[in-house]
Parts: sequence; structure tokens; C-alpha cells
Amino acid sequence: MPFTLEKEIGGDVAVVRCHGRIVAGEAITTLQQQLYPLSRQGGKTVLDLADVNFLDSAGVGALVGLLGLFRSHGCELILCRLSPQVERVLQITNLVGVLPCFSTEEEAARAPRASAAPAPVGVAPAKCRIVCADASRNVLEYLTALLKRSGYDVLTARHPADALTLALVTCPQILICGASIQEDRPALEKLRSGAPNVRFLLLPPDFSTADAGEAGTVLIRQIEELRPQKGTAR
Repeated sequence: MPFTLEKEIGGDVAVVRCHGRIVAGEAITTLQQQLYPLSRQGGKTVLDLADVNFLDSAGVGALVGLLGLFRSHGCELILCRLSPQVERVLQITNLVGVLPCFSTEEEAARAPRASAAPAPVGVAPAKCRIVCADASRNVLEYLTALLKRSGYDVLTARHPADALTLALVTCPQILICGASIQEDRPALEKLRSGAPNVRFLLLPPDFSTADAGEAGTVLIRQIEELRPQKGTAR
């Protein structure tokens, strides 16, 4: 089923109803192109996801990125009527508190700004610092939201040279490389040799298009197994 959406604007509230799969490629591009103008019009945009039957990692990243865009312009983006598939992904990845959600369009439209704020994130010391490198902004948005909610200090880079600079300056314990970084073998090897004390984690080629809940669960488990524990050498 191809991704489609329909917009209904009334006063300072716009309702956008999505149908199909929010996944890497044309679907995300369509969603972003339709929502970008709304982020500059003030007011509130309600994103109805009742008819969304699949959400991949890039799709979650796109939603997180759009939320940040709306807030940077002083606007609101609120989700409502989450389908079982979308709700499962947000619960598994612990992102329910990041993306404000309501049960109905009416509740979302009436909600005051304060109630739409994300749940506060704890201030406990980060488990460790992680640099994430990938050419895709959506993948980096997803990784940042997922890992920060899991208690990690996260930095991102879209190019191998920038990732190496971050590794040298910030001394992370783990460096996560996406598929686009891995495709450039010379750059990847230069990154490895330039940061010999950093533990590398290579994302699978289909990470961006995989079920976001499953991909996130596997990644967190891999990080927990890889990261240095207290009392052990890095």
C-alpha cells in the first residue's frame, strides 16, 4: 500500500491523516514536504497515525526530526490515534515520552501546550559516550533519540572525517557506523586506525528500513554487551 496523506486545516489547527507505511524513501520525503510548510505557519499540527501499518528506523527518525523542526519555529507537532504497530515501536524504543501522543484528534487539538511537552528525562550520569556516524539525517535522529532515552551521551556526524574528529576530541567509548559509512572502506579503515581505543559497532545494511522496534531492541542489547563496565579497562 503506497503512503498517502490528507490535510484538514481549521483555524490554527491542522490535522494530517497518514495512510500506509512511513519508511525510508518516497514516503518520508512526502511526509516532510507536506509538513514543512505547516511548521512555519504557527499553531498546532496533529498527525493522525491510526492507519499507519509500518514504521521503520528512518521513519521514526523523520518524526523526531519534524518534532524538532516544529519546536524550533515555535509550533507544535502532536501525534494521535497511534496504530498498534506504531504504538508498539514507540513503547519498545522508549520514545513515547519524546513524541507527544493523544488518543483522539479532538484531545490533541484541545491539549494546551504544557500537556504536549515530552516527559522529562532523568539527569543521572550517562552510561557512556557514543558517536554515531551515518549520512542519513533520519537515521541519526532515530539513533540520538533512542540512545539518549536509554541513558547514553550521544554525538553525531554525517561524514567519516567529522566522526574521527569527534572521536579524537570527545573520547567516546563506542562509535556506531551506519551503512553509508561502511560502504566507504578506505574511510572506515582510516576511522578505525585513527581511533584505535574506541569500540566500533557496525549497523546492519537494512537498519534504516527494518522495523524500528526490533532494530532498536537489538542495538541496545549490542551496546550493553559492548560498552565497558565499571572496573574494567576500556
